[in-house]
Parts: sequence; structure tokens; C-alpha cells
Amino acid sequence: MEPLRGRHEITAEWLTKALRESGHLPQGHVSEIEVNTDGIGFGYISETVRVIPKYSGADNSAPPSLVVKLPVSVDFPEYLKPWAAQAVETELHFYPEASGDCAARVPLCYGAAFKGWRSYALLLEDLSQLESMSQMDSGPRDRADKIVEMLAGLHAQWWESDRLKAASWLPSSQRQSELNTPLVEGGWEMFAERIVPKVDPNFMPIGERLVRDFAGIFERGASSAATLVHGDFRIENFLFGEKDTPDEVVLIDWQLSGYGSGMRDMAYFISQGFDPNERKAVEDDLLSKYHTALVNHGVTGYSLTQCREDYRLGLLWSLYAPIIGMTGMAERELPPPDAPEEEVQAFNEMIETGIALVTVMAERNIKAVMDTKAGELLGV
Repeated sequence: MEPLRGRHEITAEWLTKALRESGHLPQGHVSEIEVNTDGIGFGYISETVRVIPKYSGADNSAPPSLVVKLPVSVDFPEYLKPWAAQAVETELHFYPEASGDCAARVPLCYGAAFKGWRSYALLLEDLSQLESMSQMDSGPRDRADKIVEMLAGLHAQWWESDRLKAASWLPSSQRQSELNTPLVEGGWEMFAERIVPKVDPNFMPIGERLVRDFAGIFERGASSAATLVHGDFRIENFLFGEKDTPDEVVLIDWQLSGYGSGMRDMAYFISQGFDPNERKAVEDDLLSKYHTALVNHGVTGYSLTQCREDYRLGLLWSLYAPIIGMTGMAERELPPPDAPEEEVQAFNEMIETGIALVTVMAERNIKAVMDTKAGELLGV
């Protein structure tokens, strides 16, 4: 399968070869394709399009439609390129190497090819029939139990796994620190100026200490509850189907996954996904349910008390996303002058909604840190 530099390189011939190589088109060929972005589209790191093929001589095993993730046409600032490259490479390896036996429901993979963050392609199951939610809303409380139980199953599957430690494609805690710490340090000034005074000025000394000690949080977290971390475990990366079916909750977007404390995912989900008042009402219950599910999946030697402490540390770690995101949105390169109008419009909408999203994530996360006194873990 050949990697792509953009959607303009998707052709019937290319798709025929890709599906044939992966065993999903044992006979016949793709005669025509339709490419659209209905319900999906321009992301921060990747563009996602839906491809609807027409087949000639194919059997029923060929996918009726599929989703393709491929490079965005706009450039990144130099300091963001190593981070973006690692994110793309991680996901392009996760799907063919680990998704097949993943305890969580994830999209089926029809093929992957990677030659760098500017040349890749990932073919995935089209799940457009499922529902999605906006993180600007709070919750969903009626799905939260299922979400944390699914997460516990995923974490238990890889709990202190030798196979995971040996996976060269998965960023270690040290590699994650190397990539993210400079971005957190570089983004703090803008974050401290635009966000902190509006939310809680008392957070300022905690934030300053967090930025100074951020590199150590990865190693500190990985020393307890080390497992496969999704890294972007939030409501917009879930798809929802009918309850009590395999598609009840589907977990997508594995670009930021790595090795570390599983409570990073829990803290990220709870603190940034719920309105602060609702978060305080569900926080303890969800942590207890997560811990019970871990134990039921065979995890031993990990107490609920330790789980709660790791959650507080995870709340501090989770601030990396809005800190980096705020700066990344503000300094993102514009589309090239000859870019199609629809691409420019999609880019502008992505920036506008992205800034609004990272602001909400930051406000909720800061309040969770203050409510749980997580700053005490940094000596503040």
C-alpha cells in the first residue's frame, strides 16, 4: 500500500491495490470512487475523508465504504513538527499491530502506510452510522459508566505488559516527556495570560510549578498503574451505538497514545469532559467503578487509595492538552494561497472551534485541580 500526500491522490487504482494487499478485496477491483467529508473532515494533525467505492467483480467481503486519514495540506511551526510526526507514526502502527486484539472496541483497519507525517494513509472502518458528541457539552452521564468500564478493560489488558514495553512504535514515558515538556514550557506564558486570570488566579503558583516539574510527571506517573494510555480520552473521540451492543462505545483517534499511568486517561476524561458541578457529583463514583472493573479484570496490588492519588496526579498532567493547544491554535500556519476555498473554510472553522474547545477544557481542568487540591502533589 502506498502512502498519500493528500486526498487528491486517492484513486480507484490506489484503493484497489490497498484493499487487495490487506486481503479485503480478494477478487475484482474498484472501478469508481466518491470522496467526501460529510460529518468528518479537517483535524488538527490529519484530514479524514469518507470514500465510497464502486466495485467490479468483487464479493461481499469488500467494504461498502471506508474512512481514510491522511496528511493535512497546511504546515506546522518547526517546534511542533516532531510532536506531529510522532502522533501520526504512533497511530499508523497501533492499528495494524495492536488493534486486532484490543479490549476496547475500535474501528477495523483495512490498511496503513507511513513514510513520514507528510506522507501516510490509514484506511479504517466507516462508522458514520454511529453518534458523536461535542465536548462543549457536559457528560454524557448515562454513558460514563460504560466508558470507564471499557477503559478499565483496556488498561487491565496492558497492565505492566512486557509486550507493551517492548513495542518500539509506542512512545515511552521518556519519549513523551521529550516531546511534550518543551511545548508545555513554550505555551505557558500565553496560557497564564489568557486563561488563568479568568478561571482562578490562585492556580498561578501551581501552574508555574507544574511547568517547571512537568518532565518528571511522566516518569512519576509511569511508576504506578503503567499501561497503554490512549492519551486523548475525551468525548469527541468516542462514537456511540445502541446500548448493550458491541458498538455501544467505540474508541477512535490513537495518535497520542503512549506508555504511562492509566489514570491519565481517567483524569483527562472526567476533568475536561464534565461541567465542574456535574464532575464533582460523579467523580468519586466513576473512580470507584473504574477500580472495581480493574480488579474484575484481574489487576492486583493496586488499591483504590492509590488509584485516587494517581488520579490527582493525572489532573496535573492533563493540563498539557489545553496549554499546548492554545499556543498551537494561535500559531498554526495558514493554508497555502492556492488552497481550495472549502479547505480554507474548513481550516478557519477548525481554528475557531479549537480555541473554544481548549478554553473549556482548560477551565474545567483547572477547577478540578483546585477542588482536589492536586497542587499538593507538587508541594504547592
